[in-house]
Amino acid sequence: GFWYFGNIMHRYDPNRHVWRYDIGGYAWDNSEQGVDIWLSYAFLRSGRADIFRLAENMIRHTGEVDVYHLGRFAGLGSRHNVVPWGDGSKQLRISTAENLRIIYYLTADERIGDLMREELHADVTAGQVPVERKVSVKMSTVTGKPYPMNFLSGVEWTSIASAWLTEWERTGDVQWRDRLLTGMKSIAALPHGWMSAGGGYYPDTGKFVRRDDDFYMSPLTASFGGFEVNVELIQLLEVPEFEKSWLDYCKYYNTDLDAKRKAFGADFPAELGKLNLTQAHSRLTAYAAWKLHDPALADRAWTEFFSAAGAGMKLLPEPITVTHVTGPTVLSPVDEFDVTTNAAVGFGLSAQENLGLIGDQIPARFGP
Repeated sequence: GFWYFGNIMHRYDPNRHVWRYDIGGYAWDNSEQGVDIWLSYAFLRSGRADIFRLAENMIRHTGEVDVYHLGRFAGLGSRHNVVPWGDGSKQLRISTAENLRIIYYLTADERIGDLMREELHADVTAGQVPVERKVSVKMSTVTGKPYPMNFLSGVEWTSIASAWLTEWERTGDVQWRDRLLTGMKSIAALPHGWMSAGGGYYPDTGKFVRRDDDFYMSPLTASFGGFEVNVELIQLLEVPEFEKSWLDYCKYYNTDLDAKRKAFGADFPAELGKLNLTQAHSRLTAYAAWKLHDPALADRAWTEFFSAAGAGMKLLPEPITVTHVTGPTVLSPVDEFDVTTNAAVGFGLSAQENLGLIGDQIPARFGP
């Protein structure tokens, strides 16, 4: 219908043999893990009209319906719920301009341009809403006073950075470039750089300041376009300390606890040892391999990709097996196969980006 056209369902229910249209958190996809970005890149690689239409329709939906344009949540998106805008979590990772950038540049559609421009000050809105869905005020370890707001350098800053980057590209206005530079330099200056949980944040300047000395890594930091935004920023702006910190994050995300502790110290938290979305993060390893000209990292990236570990999707040697379900278990016959949208996105982005970065280094053990 009108409010749903262009979106896809997030999770299939193999027990009821229907999409989970009625279960909050599993219903509408709302750009989860960067579906819009995956489809846009898939069109760029393939030139297929059907993929373009799917990407365009989804981006129009997620940019219009899943994002608030007025009121206290303006500039924030709503996570996947039964009603597209009904989830209690209002976040930048859903409204990120990174979802819209490619289709905008392909179509020059100024309505999509308007939607990206709406995000320029969404960091201010995020500071007025409990983005993490839990009310907490962390105190500054320097002054003992709360900062204006707490901000994650991952899904929150990279989301707003994509809007600033696009505005700088579209207008040439250097204020947005300067905000990007401020953010990049101040993130790198945090105690552990990209392995810090963000910090205190000043939305008037875009600057991060030290909040605590904790290590932090999350499966979401590089999701929702975070990886792609940082890669573009490193290409466009020369901030060596930012690049080094991001390369460390890419290199060590998929490593085990021993490797992390060897690199960063014995006090590295055990819970940050083996993290989820291994296959999806193989593209981070591939990027580090490409930038550092490291064949061992390239080999590891392909191993991570083909393992399909961490909610991944196996590369099948034969066509996907489709099961025809009929009889008393379903109201109407249905054809289904075992895949999730999260797995498809992680697989799709990593397959494309790994091939682009280290496609000439696929180990022989994985076949021709």
